[in-house]
Order: sequence, then C-alpha cells, then structure tokens
Amino acid sequence: MKRFSTITILYSIIAFFFAGQIFSQSDSEKMFKNSRDLSKKALSMAANIFAQEDFEKGTDLLADAEKLLKKNGKPEEIQQNLTTAIDLFNKSIETTKTLNTSFSDLMKIRQLAFNVDAYTNAPKLWKEGEENFSSAVEDYNDKDMEGYKKYAKSAETNYKDAELVGVKGKFLNDLNASIAQAEDKDLNKYAPIILNKSKKYAQDIETILDANRYDTLKAHNNLNQAMYELKHGLYLQDLFTKMKDKEKTMEDLVLSWEEPLAKIGAEFKIQPSFDKGYDEITSQIIFNINDGHVKLNKALNDNQRISSELEDLKKSIQDYKTKLEDAETQNKKLNVDNESLKKSIEELNKSVEDYKTRFAQLENESLRYKTQSQELERNNQIIEKASNLFLPSEAEVIRNGELIIIRLVNIVFPSNKATLEPQYYNLFAKVQKAIQLFPNGTTVIEGHTDGQGDFQKNLDLSQLRANAIFQYLMSSMGAEANRITSVGLGGTKPIANNSSEEGRAKNRRIEIVINPHFPATK
Repeated sequence: MKRFSTITILYSIIAFFFAGQIFSQSDSEKMFKNSRDLSKKALSMAANIFAQEDFEKGTDLLADAEKLLKKNGKPEEIQQNLTTAIDLFNKSIETTKTLNTSFSDLMKIRQLAFNVDAYTNAPKLWKEGEENFSSAVEDYNDKDMEGYKKYAKSAETNYKDAELVGVKGKFLNDLNASIAQAEDKDLNKYAPIILNKSKKYAQDIETILDANRYDTLKAHNNLNQAMYELKHGLYLQDLFTKMKDKEKTMEDLVLSWEEPLAKIGAEFKIQPSFDKGYDEITSQIIFNINDGHVKLNKALNDNQRISSELEDLKKSIQDYKTKLEDAETQNKKLNVDNESLKKSIEELNKSVEDYKTRFAQLENESLRYKTQSQELERNNQIIEKASNLFLPSEAEVIRNGELIIIRLVNIVFPSNKATLEPQYYNLFAKVQKAIQLFPNGTTVIEGHTDGQGDFQKNLDLSQLRANAIFQYLMSSMGAEANRITSVGLGGTKPIANNSSEEGRAKNRRIEIVINPHFPATK
C-alpha cells in the first residue's frame, strides 16, 4: 500500500511538470504573435525611421527569441526577450505618433505601398524609399528644407513604384502561377485558344494597372475572367482526355449536351427532337410559356366576369329583401290570413335562402380571384418598379409573356471588343437592382450584333460582351452563379433592318432577360 502511494505521488509530480511546460509553450506562442504583430504595426508607422534605436533593438530581440526557439533554448530566456521586444515596439509606436505628423502626405503614400506588402514584393524599391525617407527626416530636423524636399520627393517616387509592383503582384502572382501550372499540364495541347485568352487577360491587367493602379474593378474583372478561362480550359482538357481514354466520339459529346435540354423539355411535357438542331424545342418551350400567359389573362377575365355577376346578385338579393320587407309590412297592416300571401312569402324566403347560398359561393370565388388579382398586382408593381429604375435614354423595358426584357439603349463597346467602359457602371448598378427585385428569378444576359460580317465572329463577339457584363455583375453583386447566365446570339435576332446604319445600330445591343419565377397563384 505504501509503495502504491509513492508511485502515485511520483506520477503526479511528473504530470504537474509537463502541464507547466505546455502552459509555457502556449504563453510563448501568444507572445511571439503579439511581438510580430507589434513589429508589423511599428513598421507600417515608420517607427524604423522615427524611433530607429528602439525599433531595431526590438527587432533583434525578436530574432534572438526565434533562434532560441529553434535551438530549444530555455523558455524563460525566450519569454524575457519577447517581453522586452514588446515593450520596445510599443515605445517606438508611441514615439512615432508624436514625430510623424510633419510627414503626413509622405506617410499616406508609404502606407499605400505597405498595404500591398511592397516591403516583400519590391524589397529594393522599398529599401531605397526607406533610405530616402530617413534622409528627409534628418534634413528636416536640421532645418535643411531643400534637402528635405529632394529626399522626400525621391522617397515618394520609390514608394509609388514599389506600390505598383505590389498591386501587380496582388493580381498577377497567383494568376501567372496558375497559367504556368496549366502549361505544365499541357493545356496548350487541348485548349490553346482558351489558354491564350487567359494570358491576354493577364496582359490586360498589367496594362490597366499601369494606366491606373487603383482601377481594381477592371483588374478584378479581368482576373476573374482569366481564372474562369483557365478552369474552362482544364475542364475541356479533362473532358477530352476522358473521351479519349473511354474511346468516346464527337457524337457522344453532342449527345451529352442534348441531355439537359431534353430534361427541360420534359418539364413542359415536350418530346424533344434534335434532327434539325435546337430551334424546334426552343420554340416549343417558348410556346408553353406564352400559353401560360394566355391562361393567366383568361383567369383575370373570369375574375372580372364573376365580380360583375356578384354585384348583380347582391343587387338582386337586396331587391328580394326589400320586397320581403314590403310584403311583411303589408301583411301586418292587413292582418289577413291570406294563404296565397303566405305562400308568396314562403317562396320569397326560399328564394332568399337560395340566393344566400349562391351569394356565399360567389363570395368564396370572389375572394379566391381577389387573392389572385392581388398577387398579380404585386407582381406588376415589382415589374413596374424595375421599369422605373431606367431613364428612356438608358434602357427600354419590355414585357414578353412572363419575361421582362431590359434592352440597354445606346451602350457602345469599342469596335470588335468586349471592354466595359466606366461610363456604364451606373447603368449596370441599376441592372443589378432590377435583377435583385426578383429573388426567385433567373436572368440571361444576351449579346447581339448586327448582321454584317462573319457569322461566327459576330457570335463569338456577342458572347464575349455578354460574358463581360456577366462577370461584372457576378463580382459586384455576389449573386448565385446558377441564377445568371450569358449567351451570345450574334446577328440571329435582329430587331431592325440591317440594310441601314440606324437599323444595324439598333441590332448591336445587350438585352437582360429576366424570368421572375413568381410563385404560382392558387
């Protein structure tokens, strides 16, 4: 029993010792993080310039602590170094707050470069900027304003150049790495056009940022499109590889693409046929949609008819009530036991009861149609609200059956390009609001060209333009990708005569086609 107690005590001491070690390691990790965060904050405030001695001492102590950690040094020495480093970083930050106010303009430029990690992405330019900044501070303190201005100007140039490198790195580093990885996977063999598109987007990003490094919207749009093209290409590569491995043919591929369209047709109870392409099933689906619209109009007309009948019935009931009251009054006055009069009263009472029953039935029908009318009215108000978002000079809002078509007016792309101009961003913001008015809806962005030129090129150009607006909407409103799609229709759906310039201008357009998917009325 005594031996068991001794062993128990020994295990307790060992457990207590290791618990202390674990606690010390946890504290050290927190102190390392705190120290590194303070070091970065101090650097962002230029404490390495305004409080150089304290900042450098703190940096050296942090480095010593990291070396001790790697060598399994004593925890108390590591924590002592970190504690002192934290104190020095805090002191350098407080000192900097009182000294850098005279350099606020230069500090703003430096901060922009710091925010894009220029000190790691462009170390040479950052170092030159820090050296020129330090010289500017020295000359300022020595009242040498000419030297101060010269070095401050040089530092500003260094930081701006470093910022541009950092901004480009933010957009291009991962993209270029992804392109290189795709090339290593022989994407150029399976999808060279798509790979070159992605490279072109990368070049466009660099051009955009060279022109205006703060035009991040365009850069993001190009980045998103470039990454999409890479994913698209890799998908096709995987598809073609699997087809080859499984000895599949182009016929197999086309049949696999027809399956989704067949499923859509099945929802409308349509037996699809593809012997003449996709036009027939498309027309049948549109016909079913329009037929639903016709049925809705019929329901509205029936509701109006029943409401009219209901009013007539109310009037008839009131007339019968009046006659009944007159008969009862006359009966009381005459006080005559007239069997004929009693029979008339009974018949009138029976008629009133019959009309009451019919009235109750019509009231129920009226309530049902009133509910439907209210739902239809709410839907119409939402559509009207979407229409009122746009000026006549911006868009023409058209209702085509259940569909709402926002035909963008006077939107012009550069010739043979799909570049979105900033002047249309406000218009696209209104398009976003219109789409968001229909939370259950689906949207198709249609690109159209005139009938001039090569058919395939027109088709490709219209697809690129529709894709550009799709990517802009996706990046700015964060919508679900399965609710918005884009399609290029080239010159296949003209709305004006292509023989005149005016007609061709009308045919070159973007249409936002919204299917609201309003809840079905019962």
